[in-house]
Amino acid sequence: MTGDKFDWEKLGNRIAEMRITKGITQQQLAEMTGLSVVYVGYIEQGKRHGTLTTYLDIVNILGYTLNDLIIYESTDLLTSPYVLEVASVLSICKTGERETLLRIIRELAEMIRQFQENA
Repeated sequence: MTGDKFDWEKLGNRIAEMRITKGITQQQLAEMTGLSVVYVGYIEQGKRHGTLTTYLDIVNILGYTLNDLIIYESTDLLTSPYVLEVASVLSICKTGERETLLRIIRELAEMIRQFQENA
């Protein structure tokens, strides 16, 4: 919350994080809730605001509560679009693929750090 305005984008990011943590795609969540995939995407971006029933359906399907959704302290890193994108990619991979991708990410991060130190 910022002043008197509710931070819909933060709420949407939290929904995306919850969905990705459960390994569910936007398409799957849309099918489970009866919402369109576009609408689910808009909710996750904070561009559209669902009803209380919509949010209840979403958190119940994902195995969370409204408290989990609303009362949540997150570091900026956890809701970073980069982290969410990586998590989204990993959620559709098999276990071996995930391990390989994570190893590659770690190795690339180390190479970038070394390059920057030498530049």
